[in-house]
Amino acid sequence: MNTWKKVRPKVFWLSIIVLSAYYLYRAILFRFFNEGTGPTFWNKQFLFVFHLFTTLAPLILGPIQFWNKFRIRYVEWHRLLGKIYIVGSLLGGLTALILGITQPYEGSIVPVVILALLWLFMTTSAWVTIKRKDIKNHRLFMIRSYTLALTFVVLRLLGDLVYKANLLFFIQSEEVKDATYEWMSWVLPLLIVELWISWVPALKKR
Repeated sequence: MNTWKKVRPKVFWLSIIVLSAYYLYRAILFRFFNEGTGPTFWNKQFLFVFHLFTTLAPLILGPIQFWNKFRIRYVEWHRLLGKIYIVGSLLGGLTALILGITQPYEGSIVPVVILALLWLFMTTSAWVTIKRKDIKNHRLFMIRSYTLALTFVVLRLLGDLVYKANLLFFIQSEEVKDATYEWMSWVLPLLIVELWISWVPALKKR
């Protein structure tokens, strides 16, 4: 049991890293090679490229920032990487907001816009709380921010389950099906995280 407790975090983070790398590769392949980004560089191409590179920072730095030994032993590096994470997340959230508003798929506009706004809010809150030296709430907001940063991984995973494993078999409309799993891609992970960091601890308190 003790061995599993020690191994469990490593298995969790290894799974996150492997899935992130795989679906990042899939996203790049789809966006830049299969579907394309637009007729000219300034017609969406710039936004797609900028969004990709800004979101790489939170994606790569997340596991490092949550690594307890690194955070305790290398405080200055943790602070520097934290600033890079926050800048990358804010820029990624802003570009996601613009791409969400201007995308041609009507059913995807609302879930993407709300996701972008929430990501901006959680990241900004993480920055505000650490400036106030409120480490506890800073950690909670960082967990929420990183969860939303991983939405593209969950989105691709759900897409595979929907179209390869027929997950939403009861929905006939392709547009409704797409919009449904886009909502699910960030609502479900955020609910699970809130259950873990907020609701269950609150119920356990006497």
